[in-house]
Amino acid sequence: MSGVLCIGGAAVDLGLRLDGPTILGTSNLATAATSFGGVARNVAELLARFGAPTALMAAVGDDAAGRDLLDHLEVAGIDVGRSFISHGAQTARYIAILDEAGELVIGVNAMQVTSAITAERIDGVDLGDVDWIFAECNLDAEALAAVLRRRRHAGVRLAVDTISVPKAGRLPDDLTAIDLLFTNVDEANALLGAAHPRTREGGLALAEALQARGIDGVVVTLGDRGHVVRTADGAWWSAAVAASAIDVTGAGDALIAGTLAGILRGLPLPDAARSGSLAAALTAESPLVAPPDLTLERLDASRDRLDATPMEGPLP
Repeated sequence: MSGVLCIGGAAVDLGLRLDGPTILGTSNLATAATSFGGVARNVAELLARFGAPTALMAAVGDDAAGRDLLDHLEVAGIDVGRSFISHGAQTARYIAILDEAGELVIGVNAMQVTSAITAERIDGVDLGDVDWIFAECNLDAEALAAVLRRRRHAGVRLAVDTISVPKAGRLPDDLTAIDLLFTNVDEANALLGAAHPRTREGGLALAEALQARGIDGVVVTLGDRGHVVRTADGAWWSAAVAASAIDVTGAGDALIAGTLAGILRGLPLPDAARSGSLAAALTAESPLVAPPDLTLERLDASRDRLDATPMEGPLP
């Protein structure tokens, strides 16, 4: 497979799953689980499990958590030579509060250390062994602009994840350097200044508008309504792969990693995104954000779940 450099957040995650209905303004009983996270880190670990040569450019704090995180990544087979310790900073933290069904109630992150990934560092990063860059909007606007600039001059391909509604606005107006954008309806609406509904029709309209902004391929996720893909050849809708969710944390990152791995294996984007949807379902059924048994072999062994998942397209 081609080499992928993931640029963005690496964090320590704390997931708290409520034992009962959410009651605001008071203490709620919950079950806790701690793991390593961060969108770029999660995608990098899963890509490595899928067999892709993978590197991570991330900043961690000068603390035990940061050193443990880098050690874990090396054991997972990820090149961390472009990652670094930001002295005087704390390693990023993410806390996810989940309801009884495993759906996110609120997520809270302290990702200030990621600002150490500056435009100057990105301008100087070695891309000699890289065919794809994956970047996410935990990077600030100047760093994202530098990523787009490097993509234009280095002859690599670029995938971007908008991450959240406020962070989607960090992307520049000119999106022509992005080969593949991952977003959801709320984030795409924020990026475009639109108000489309969280439906298949809304996703299709957003994907078309994003492609008109110069992006080659777009994946718009619709939650339990599946996802929409748009390329130069048209648009496709796919239902979500049915899952008995334990914890949805990391499922979106698994969709990205599964999609990129599919592209690296030669799949067209609509089929690669369905493979990503399967990876997301398998991740939601695990208490871990990057399940160690989530491999290409397991994806291939679970293809019957895709056969049972409706898909329509190309659509006008």
